[in-house]
Order: sequence, then structure tokens, then C-alpha cells
Amino acid sequence: MNIKHNKIKNTGILFELLVRKISADVLEGKSNSFATKILSEHFHSKTELGKELQLYRSFFNRTDLSETKAFNMIDIVLEKRTKLNERLLNTQKYNLIKEIKEYCDLKEFMMGRVPSYKVYASIYKIFESSVKNDIDYEINDVVSSRFVVVEHLKGNIKEDAILKENNYNQVVKETPEEIRHLSYRFLLEKFNEKYSNFNSKQKALLREYINNGTDVKKFYSFVSNEASSLVEEISENSHKIKDDVTNIKLKEVISQLNNIKSRTSIKENHITALLIGYQISHELSELR
Repeated sequence: MNIKHNKIKNTGILFELLVRKISADVLEGKSNSFATKILSEHFHSKTELGKELQLYRSFFNRTDLSETKAFNMIDIVLEKRTKLNERLLNTQKYNLIKEIKEYCDLKEFMMGRVPSYKVYASIYKIFESSVKNDIDYEINDVVSSRFVVVEHLKGNIKEDAILKENNYNQVVKETPEEIRHLSYRFLLEKFNEKYSNFNSKQKALLREYINNGTDVKKFYSFVSNEASSLVEEISENSHKIKDDVTNIKLKEVISQLNNIKSRTSIKENHITALLIGYQISHELSELR
């Protein structure tokens, strides 16, 4: 039988979604995110969840290995994975999910964007195959999952991270204070320093990108509507610009925004175009 990936039991993905929740809350100006409390209680290094998270994250610390070293690393990590207390780990996952459900709709929470989803799913599958020796899994399924992780470790799989949190491994330090330190210091610095000058519409776009990026239909509808509004706003105010070179640039921006409306999928360069469009529209509106 094939190994079925269970997203709700994937420790790495659950952690990613909790960090995304903190990110979204920071953008909305919330100082207290329930996700921070959950991280501190469930993911420190003395829990089986924290230990398994370390194993997941170990695959993201290096992505420049040779094929031989990549396979060796997988074997080493799998050996450590078999030493975890499976019964205790499952209990902790159950309690984690139970607590998340107390704060939000679980189905909606699980729809959040996850960078490197395919890699996380493949890690989950090779973990499952290593601890459930009594189940006769399809060898091709196990091998395919290993190859995905190997290609990732070799640096051949492009990361599609929304936010570049390169210090994830710090989260599994021993004390909850260090988890809070990561959650707030890192994220607040990232957002406040990088996005402090963003206007309300730019921040709203980032919130949609974080919260609804995997809901393709909903996110496309939002982006398409915003692109249409920006084209209208910029066109109405373009007469304020007398410089020919600037007008040419405005026409190019309008062209890019119109292009978004004709797309069937939204990529990061489209998000960038919208962010630029918001800024231009804001500056034009202030000109007399």
C-alpha cells in the first residue's frame, strides 16, 4: 500500500502554520498570538514533538550536499526518528491539535500556505516507513519520497518560502523564553523593519497572501479585484504627471496590472507588482 500523507499529523507543517499565524497576527498589530503560547508549550526540546521537529528541520539546515552525503544523512536522521517514543508523540500531537481547535477553525488553519510542502510530505512518508515496519508499504512510494528529500538536500528543489525564516532551528531550544524570543524578536524585526513603511492596502495584501495563498480561487479573486482597482486609480490620476518618461513607466505598471487579471495563477512577481501599484497609487493621490 502507498503511504498516505496526513497533513494534520505532519509536525513540520504544523509548526510552519503556527509561525505563519504569528506572522499574520503581527501584520494585524496583535501583540498576543495564541500560536506563540502553543509553540512555547508544545515544541520545546523536552517534548517528543520538539524532538521530531528538530529532525524535520535538520533537512533544511543544509541544501548543498552531494548525493552520497544526502542519502547518508537520511539514514542517520531515520535512525534517530525510530528512537522517539511513538505513543507519547501521538498523544502530544493529539493535544496540540485539540488546543489549536480551541482557538480557531482547524480546517481554515490547515489551509495556510506552507513553504516546501512537497519536501515536508516526503519527510513525513519516510518517517512513517521507518517506524511502521509491520505495514507493507509500496517500495516505489518510499523510494520516490527519499529521492525528493535527496534532491532537496542537493539544492535542486527551489524553495517557495513566503517569509525567509532561516533561524527556525532556534525554536527548539530548551526554554520557552527562547521560543518567544524567536517568535517576537525575529518576526517583529522582520516585519517592522522591512514593512513599517507599507500602507494599509499593502499590509492587507500580505495578510491575504499569508492566510489564503493556498485557497487559489479566493486569493485569485482578491488579487484580480485589487489589480482592476489599481488600474482604475492610476489611470484616473495619471494626468497629474507631466514628465514623459514617468508616464511611460506608469503605462508599463498599468500593463503589468492588466496582465495579472488575465492570469490563471498568481506568482510572487505579481504580488510585487501589486505592492508597487499600491505605492504609486498612493503617491499619485497626494499630488495636486
